[in-house]
Amino acid sequence: MSTLVVVRKGARACIGCDTLATMGSRKQKAQYVQNPDKVFRHGDTWIGTIGYAVHNTVLRSYFSRHPENVDLDSAAAIFDTWRVMHRLLRDEYHLNPRRDSDDPYETTRMTALLCNPRGIFGVTPTRDVESFPRFWAIGSGTDFALGAMFALYERCEDIETIARAGIEAGAEFDEASEVPVIVHTVELLRP
Repeated sequence: MSTLVVVRKGARACIGCDTLATMGSRKQKAQYVQNPDKVFRHGDTWIGTIGYAVHNTVLRSYFSRHPENVDLDSAAAIFDTWRVMHRLLRDEYHLNPRRDSDDPYETTRMTALLCNPRGIFGVTPTRDVESFPRFWAIGSGTDFALGAMFALYERCEDIETIARAGIEAGAEFDEASEVPVIVHTVELLRP
């Protein structure tokens, strides 16, 4: 899986990721991949997903082909973007939304974190969107990352240090995450 984190403090925010990719039982470490970054940029927003590596490729393609449908400025706008995108993911990208019959809504089978000048956000597979005031993590290293970031958040002012600690903890204790760490930082807009 992965360890992805977002951190917000003061006038800055960041998103970071580990760099291990897996294909079945095979690991692709950063030195064997042209671009090991699990985060990509669209406009002023950094976006990272966990799960299938193709999610980022599909999102980049969708965002470039349908810019009129993309608004990542708030939790409500992100929800509407994902809602409209879901139909096109099925129709144009052949998304298989079936996971469990007990799911209340069709799922995109994609979990994402976003970081932009307006804040840090998370999107669940059922398109629920949260805005985070401090930090959050997703992926198989989540528990380790959250613990490390919690331990540092009040003691450390540097958001990159906090993010790196979260990802490094995930990489240390989760077999599906590995360093090196990649972090992208933005300046937040004043409210």
